[in-house]
Amino acid sequence: MQSYIPTFDTVASRLATLGYTETDAATLDALAAAHPQLVLMLNADPHQHPEVADNAIIVPEVLKSLPGTTPHICWANPAASRTLASRFGVLKYPALVFLRDGGYTGVIVGLMDWPDVVHRFAELLAAPVRRPPSIGIPVTSHTSGACQ
Repeated sequence: MQSYIPTFDTVASRLATLGYTETDAATLDALAAAHPQLVLMLNADPHQHPEVADNAIIVPEVLKSLPGTTPHICWANPAASRTLASRFGVLKYPALVFLRDGGYTGVIVGLMDWPDVVHRFAELLAAPVRRPPSIGIPVTSHTSGACQ
């Protein structure tokens, strides 16, 4: 029996129905400035990363389990997610990037067991702002290895 995997348009429709805001590299900073706590959902094609569709169900349920927690949730389509992923050092989808006052506090990558995701979500909402990790790209030049 083959399981149903929705298109990203179906996932996007669910996210919009939940009242979550679509964003991209051009609008994220203004959105983060307008909301003290922001969770950015980075997405990919659900046919390549089926967990993306699961995140659209999991995030609202996690929020229900954390009373008094009111981060603004936003999401990026797959193309915008690729651009934003490099900014936050994300290499796997789906990913939830946590921002406070525009600063990075951490990320949840992929799916986790229920108690772990609830704990990590709460932890990142309270975590201090820090520098996002970078994607490791070796820097070389024609003189690499030579002493100067």
